[in-house]
Amino acid sequence: FNNLISGFIVIFSRPFKVNDIVDVMGVQGTVEDIGSRSTTIKTWDGFDVILPNRYFLENSVTNWTKSDLKKREILKIGVSYDADTREVEKILLDIAKGHSQVLKNPAPFVIFRNFGDSALEFEIYYWIELRTSSGLKVSSDMRHHIMAVFQREGIGIPFPQRDIHIINDAPKNPENP
Repeated sequence: FNNLISGFIVIFSRPFKVNDIVDVMGVQGTVEDIGSRSTTIKTWDGFDVILPNRYFLENSVTNWTKSDLKKREILKIGVSYDADTREVEKILLDIAKGHSQVLKNPAPFVIFRNFGDSALEFEIYYWIELRTSSGLKVSSDMRHHIMAVFQREGIGIPFPQRDIHIINDAPKNPENP
């Protein structure tokens, strides 16, 4: 009975519609069907997940396509400490701007985020059109391009390293130095 009443509320209040891209309780995908008792979501892996409509009233629902079809993505990159930070920023921005599926408006931008333990940390912020682009595919394409350009330009991508300094505070034995 609760799902039936919830179904009428969902149908009439229309927080989402068929073909909207949603996230509810960690289930992400496209709304395939809205029934009186349940809603079917097609996940990114191609599975149909049937959720009772009460879940949509009792939990937070993110509708990525209700107001527009743009989604912001963030790509994190670490470079070696000997890299020219302004040059890295320029290269990353050129790569983002040059990708055919990265939107021109809002324009992508690059942030020099932090001095990390093993790398200088940068982030590329960019937007994609959800109906025509996959954030995973775009970020993968850009990683390939970044790797090729960094190799050509001699910019290193470090991996975590630790220097260990051993200090011997034991008293020295004069007979056994």
